[in-house]
Amino acid sequence: MPVAQPAPVINYPNDHLYTRVTEFKYLSGQEHPKTTLVYEYPTDEGDPYYPVPTAANAALYAKYQALASDTPNVQFLGRLGTYKYYNMDQVVAQSLAFYSKLAGLPRREIAA
Repeated sequence: MPVAQPAPVINYPNDHLYTRVTEFKYLSGQEHPKTTLVYEYPTDEGDPYYPVPTAANAALYAKYQALASDTPNVQFLGRLGTYKYYNMDQVVAQSLAFYSKLAGLPRREIAA
């Protein structure tokens, strides 16, 4: 099916195994006869879903930044890439803007 839900993100705070369902094609403007859904399940095991702003993580990120600045063609994007929390529409916009820059495309204003 072309779309599965009426909005890009639907949160399910009560009585569901998952907490959120995202249909990314809304955020990217993709047109395709099929779609993809991502279900987020809460857990207290494993790596956190979001960057945790601690001094140790900031120091680790600084090391990665220094290494990347000396390494050609390396760029950090998104939540975990920049150790910052972003809404998903911001992450998609950041990725599309970076692609446009790499491809040499003119910068487009993104409607709010």
